[in-house]
Amino acid sequence: MEIHLPGHIRTFRDFLVHLGIITLGILIALGLEQLVEAHHRAKIGRDAVVSFRGELAYDREQVLEVMSATAGLRGQLQKQIEVIEAMRDVAPKGAIPIEYPQIHFDYISSASWETAIATQALYYIPAPDAKRFSEAYGVFRLFRDEERAGLAAWQDLRRFGADAAALTPEQRRALVEQLRRYESFTYVIDMIGKGTLQACDRALQ
Repeated sequence: MEIHLPGHIRTFRDFLVHLGIITLGILIALGLEQLVEAHHRAKIGRDAVVSFRGELAYDREQVLEVMSATAGLRGQLQKQIEVIEAMRDVAPKGAIPIEYPQIHFDYISSASWETAIATQALYYIPAPDAKRFSEAYGVFRLFRDEERAGLAAWQDLRRFGADAAALTPEQRRALVEQLRRYESFTYVIDMIGKGTLQACDRALQ
């Protein structure tokens, strides 16, 4: 930055006046720069919040979709358990198809939150708001982890094949145990899902 003194400095008073003008100009320039930077930071924070809201609203719909299917899923499981248990230790004469329950696994996104962490956008969001969003994304992660556990349980079911009549009594008991394990997953999904929706609603206030 070049500084040009207007005219000649004849007295000490002139020097002080010119020094004051220069100092004031520098302070104004710095102030304007800080104002522009503050506006930029505020915009980053606002944009991050908009992204959070959109992503959490989408995730909320995914959780609702999974939870709405759990009652029907439990019905399928209980029906199949009854069929297998009715066979007891007696080998049936004909084939009895194993009707495996449907899998409900919806995508939960956290890309906006991860991007905000990577770009340090969280520094430009008020602390109470950042805390609410952090809690919401935290419980969504728990929900996603439980979904993955349910998927693993569902995959384990498939190893019993397609015909219950072809299984040994020990295998049928193991199948019932696995079906009950998958049934318990649906109750956990309901419990975590309710907490997830509550945290999401708080974040979206």
